[in-house]
Amino acid sequence: MHAQGCETCLIQNPLDLLYLTGLPLSAGKLCVHAKETLLFVDGRYLQIAQEKAPMKVCLDEKEAVLTFLHAHKCKSVWFDGQHTSYEAFLRWKQTVKDIDFVSKSSFFKTLRVIKDDQEIHKMKKSAQLLWQGFQHIRAQLKGGITEKELSKRFEIFCLEQGGEGLAFEPIIAFGPNSAMPHYRSKDVPLKAGDIVLIDIGVIVDQYHSDMTRVLFFQTPDPDLEKYYQINKAAHDAALTACRPGIPIGMLDRAARDVMAAHQVEHLFVHSLGHGIGLETHEFPRIKWDGEDKDVLIEPGMVFTVEPGLYVPGKGGVRYEDTILITETGYENFYPREVF
Repeated sequence: MHAQGCETCLIQNPLDLLYLTGLPLSAGKLCVHAKETLLFVDGRYLQIAQEKAPMKVCLDEKEAVLTFLHAHKCKSVWFDGQHTSYEAFLRWKQTVKDIDFVSKSSFFKTLRVIKDDQEIHKMKKSAQLLWQGFQHIRAQLKGGITEKELSKRFEIFCLEQGGEGLAFEPIIAFGPNSAMPHYRSKDVPLKAGDIVLIDIGVIVDQYHSDMTRVLFFQTPDPDLEKYYQINKAAHDAALTACRPGIPIGMLDRAARDVMAAHQVEHLFVHSLGHGIGLETHEFPRIKWDGEDKDVLIEPGMVFTVEPGLYVPGKGGVRYEDTILITETGYENFYPREVF
């Protein structure tokens, strides 16, 4: 805060509150000032917060936050405009005339981008369970099983093995359905020659995992097999570029250069990846022309690399890993597989 000229900040995003306090709060406010930090919660969380929070706790009554701000003679307050309603902002402005409320979403979204050792340990546990779940459903591929049935078997396995839940609804797509990047699984049976796209994630110790693989059931389609090899080469090119100090947009460009050389870049319709942690999709978004393209890669960042090629009516391929940036390069949370 001092380095960026922030006098006071007001944090309301429940996941930022979880990160900073260790408490799973559905609502609350954390006021941070150089002289004092105070957590405001309603009556539902007062006892647990007073017992567990690493800072002073106060009941979130009507004027409590404003009393805090006036007590410290605050002239400006930074808040996250992506997680504070416009109605709340107007109420602050109308109630308090001598304090400048400033939306600084970029300041808050960088809070969780560098993972510490404890977070990395939790993320690796989540990834390990995810890999086990993938192997579980991979072994059950057989003619006639449906996308939905496979999805349910994955969920049941992960819950039985200690997962807290799924990071997102599994994307399990057979045949031409795999050409839709955010497809929702249906009662479609698996048949010989189908490509199988599996995009799955679980939650362990509140941290999310994410991975995508494609499998060919029995005889692979030669065109889709070719696209798979091109996509895997694009994935490898992006991983090769993963090291500290590189603008994150360059990873997407590295993958796209491989695709362009094979004249298939137009089949890549989404960003290369995204940060991951307490959410499946976190800062930064990896896109050569996106708003985060100039963010420099740093040790401790964890993000996905997931290029994909999609041919409507035929099928699609995607290969997604989650990687940790180290001092010299990267560490992949998943084994490298060639199908």
